[in-house]
Amino acid sequence: MKRKLINSFIILSGSTLITKVFSVLNRMLLSRLLNEQGMALYILVIPTLSLCITLAQFSIPSAVFRLVSHPKYNNKKVIISAILICITSCFLIMLSILFFSKIIAHDFLRQDLAYLPLLSMLPFIPLVGISGIIKNYYLGKEDVWRLSVAQLLEEGSRIIFTYFMIHQFSYLNISYLVAIAIIAMSVGELCSIVYLYWKLDRKVHIQFHPINYFQENFIFKDMMNIALPLTGSRLLHTCYNFIEPIVLVTILSRLSINESDIHLQYAIINGYVISLLVTPTFFNNVILRLLLPILNKDIAYHHQYQLRKHVLIGVIVCFFISLPFTLLFYFWGDHCLYIMYNTTNGYNYLKYMSIPFTLFYLQTPLSATLQALNKNKEMFMMSILEVFVELVCLFILTPRYGVLSVAMVMLIGLFLTLVLSAFHVYQYVYKNK
Repeated sequence: MKRKLINSFIILSGSTLITKVFSVLNRMLLSRLLNEQGMALYILVIPTLSLCITLAQFSIPSAVFRLVSHPKYNNKKVIISAILICITSCFLIMLSILFFSKIIAHDFLRQDLAYLPLLSMLPFIPLVGISGIIKNYYLGKEDVWRLSVAQLLEEGSRIIFTYFMIHQFSYLNISYLVAIAIIAMSVGELCSIVYLYWKLDRKVHIQFHPINYFQENFIFKDMMNIALPLTGSRLLHTCYNFIEPIVLVTILSRLSINESDIHLQYAIINGYVISLLVTPTFFNNVILRLLLPILNKDIAYHHQYQLRKHVLIGVIVCFFISLPFTLLFYFWGDHCLYIMYNTTNGYNYLKYMSIPFTLFYLQTPLSATLQALNKNKEMFMMSILEVFVELVCLFILTPRYGVLSVAMVMLIGLFLTLVLSAFHVYQYVYKNK
């Protein structure tokens, strides 16, 4: 068991590291192919994309992961239920994008150039939904090798498409170039789907049968018990990310600050500084993927001592993983920004955010524990409180600190969530004998 776990960690960590390198290369490529105005536009529409993905996926991929990793659920029923729900939600979100993109661009983001990039999200919505279901099936079955290959194909095809298409059409308006960068995401997802489905076909045969067949294999209630609280939590955060630039532009423009300057400063903090800080956190995703099935089994078989041991190990590992990156960003943050984005803008922000950002790493094992304990209600309530506090702080801090308030609010939210999560884990795991 331990040998299998170590092998899985090595494979998943190595492949995820390579995938993250490809992702970083893609961001570096964009920062060089697009000018500052293009990057600002790209970063401005990403929160809207995240909101659409959250609504379209409806946390169904996460529910697939949880149910497939649980021994009592039938894999065929899980996948059929997930596909039916995902198709419905994706169709509704695609219609919404089609009809409301112009309103979002003109009235909310106050950037007419965002209209075309918003429309380019249409093919990405169903692709990311289907891809998420298949990927989480492999995660639940602990088949990390095929998943790793799919991730490499996804990032590699995305980079190739981005480079050649933007070079080929570099004479176009910046709005078209940003749209190409978003379409590249769809190309990457499509490549991973084709590969994973080809491999999946050898294990699981999904065939379309009459309606009564789907009814017999439709486990709606169990899937919604997991998906709804997770969706509510993610939806709150993505809604906040969607509202954040709108609030900034609205408040600061009333203080006679130019909207273009606001967009540029927001791109520096959110697109450069925060993006660089979260780049190494792929290790946390590896730990989450490996830790959650282990915690599920500890809880299912009532191994209380093992549960406490695994939670503690997860926290310690995440802390030591964070240390080298914290030191790197604190002492050599300007070099990191220049290598990544060909600029040193935002170095001061990066330096002073690097140490408190360690809280983000410590949150991962705590969240995995609460998910394994099925404390979705508690996690949802924490998300409500976190988003409410962040929104209030954003309104209070923005007039005084400007765009810097984005970084301050994020750290406040991280600290609040960590304290509440640690309290609940202590109550349910360590206090209860």
